[in-house]
Amino acid sequence: MDLQSVHAPGLGPGLAAIGFYTTHVAHWVRLRKAENALWACHLGCLFVGIGWLAPWPLANAIGLLWLLPGIFFWGLFLADGGLFTWSSFLTHVGGNVLGLWGVVVLGFPAGAWWKAGAGYVLLILLCRPISRLSENVNFSLRVWPGWETRFPSYRQFLVLLVMGAFGLFLVLELLLRHFLPRTT
Repeated sequence: MDLQSVHAPGLGPGLAAIGFYTTHVAHWVRLRKAENALWACHLGCLFVGIGWLAPWPLANAIGLLWLLPGIFFWGLFLADGGLFTWSSFLTHVGGNVLGLWGVVVLGFPAGAWWKAGAGYVLLILLCRPISRLSENVNFSLRVWPGWETRFPSYRQFLVLLVMGAFGLFLVLELLLRHFLPRTT
């Protein structure tokens, strides 16, 4: 290993993001709820870390697109009485900060929105056989608790969730590319 690789600009942020993710995974493993490591927002932090280390702007962009809505759902989880943990704070807040910084440094490739959407659909499909109903990782099994009156069927909820994710990722990409204009 040469000195330049030790001091690579993405090494610190990349290792930090991956450290945030692995710390949060350890938290879920201790609780015997390891499937929660597969939430898109949690994996988003991992992708941000990979994006910094590679350097791979698309990984950072997808990670950030998964993290930004994730902080909203994390807030809903906390508002509904969910337990605050520092590892979750690092993943959600730290991951978003590092992802935004990554956009400035690495750029934001055009078309990341639909790749983030396709990846999210794959995560839902992956989580269906893995997630317990009580965990409902990536909303892969049922309507978000409390929203059952708005969505009487899971199929309707899932269609809106996927369409909403694609739409939100597109809007976020447009905003990020406009306000943080370094693009690749």
